[in-house]
Amino acid sequence: MMRNLMLRLGYNKFFIQGGDWGSIIGSNIATLYPENVLGYHSNMCNNLSPKSLAKGLVAEFWPSLFVPSGFEDFFFPKSNEMRYLMEESGYFHIQATKPDTIGAALTDNPVGLAAYILEKFSTWTNPSYRSLPDGRLTKRYKMDALLDNLMIYYLTNSITTSQRLYAEQYAQAQRDLHLDRVPTRVPTGCARFKSDIMQFLDVQLKDKYTNLVHSTYHKKGGHFAALEVPKVLYKDFIDFVETVERKFKIKTL
Repeated sequence: MMRNLMLRLGYNKFFIQGGDWGSIIGSNIATLYPENVLGYHSNMCNNLSPKSLAKGLVAEFWPSLFVPSGFEDFFFPKSNEMRYLMEESGYFHIQATKPDTIGAALTDNPVGLAAYILEKFSTWTNPSYRSLPDGRLTKRYKMDALLDNLMIYYLTNSITTSQRLYAEQYAQAQRDLHLDRVPTRVPTGCARFKSDIMQFLDVQLKDKYTNLVHSTYHKKGGHFAALEVPKVLYKDFIDFVETVERKFKIKTL
């Protein structure tokens, strides 16, 4: 749908940038329609194929062979990352299996909706914030921006439909496509932010993104980089675009 929308708007070739679900949607577009994608850039690059996960475990024993010096703590120890994901992914399992149940509980329930969503703005911005009484919500965001985010779901009554995305993506029919194992050959860029929920090494990503031309690390920032550190993410994306233009002699407007 999004690829077709770009074509209808008159853009036959375009760059893609996305994090979180945008990273999955962007990756799928780049994989399925490489003739339309000049480059794919993500601030949540991932590859969950069995081969990739095995490489991640091996790399923990010899991190200096796989990680640029000074950035080892982005990836290791893996036990910390796995424990963090187990503690923080309860919402994921609910939405992937019973989206309408949790959706009914949050619909027309502004206090419940705020608690459900804002908790993640605290935890995924920085894991240390979850132990603080106020979650440090206003340290990295303006309250108006957070409320705007909530009101999009509340006023449009769309929290349930937004959660169905999880059930649809992880349905057996969708998983059987194994898109994470289909090589994506378009130029790809990865921007890593230290406090994001998971990180993947270049050696893992290259199994999926065979044309990885841009790989960066940012000590500040978390899962919501576009809202938290927009200038940093924007510059990283523009640097990627310029790299692709230069490397592949592409002229864009």
